[in-house]
Amino acid sequence: MAALELIARGGNVDYQRLSIGDLRKIARQEHPEHTDEAARVFVERIVDMEVERRTQHDDRLQGYGNVSPTALLGELPGGSGKAREPLAAMYDRGIKTHRSHEEAKRFIQAACLPDRQLLALLIQARKLDRRVKGQWGKSYDQIAANTGPYAQQLGWPPGMASGLYRKGQAIKDAAKAARAALIFQSRHW
Repeated sequence: MAALELIARGGNVDYQRLSIGDLRKIARQEHPEHTDEAARVFVERIVDMEVERRTQHDDRLQGYGNVSPTALLGELPGGSGKAREPLAAMYDRGIKTHRSHEEAKRFIQAACLPDRQLLALLIQARKLDRRVKGQWGKSYDQIAANTGPYAQQLGWPPGMASGLYRKGQAIKDAAKAARAALIFQSRHW
């Protein structure tokens, strides 16, 4: 049963499992089944895709290990019966960006967020990834003290981010304001 049919029948829906297209429809305020949760999840996915696009799936920049956690358990890498994440499968084929990445970019550009808010939002999204370690695993206060390298990894020119945030709380506050603006935009986009 399609997700939108399930919603129409009043069933519980896990918004994390919806396609980005269906989620975008439900996030719009005009949709009869619109919920604030759908708009929030839509914005989270868009921001995650924008971080992915800006870091270009580069494992070295992301700080992820390239060893399969199942390799030591006797299971061959990729030996699971689960379907691969479509974007990960594309990356394996050498395709670094997807049309969805470009849609995420356009959505975020349409919001016209100030650089300070956008950078804070992307730093927070990048930092909150559960697989992160190394440089991105530092505290918000440590990141605020030297924002330059983080801004460069996310596509800003050198020197742009110096002095943008005095403390880690400033990053969190700016990210919260950016997220609120994107959620508002998702209801009308």
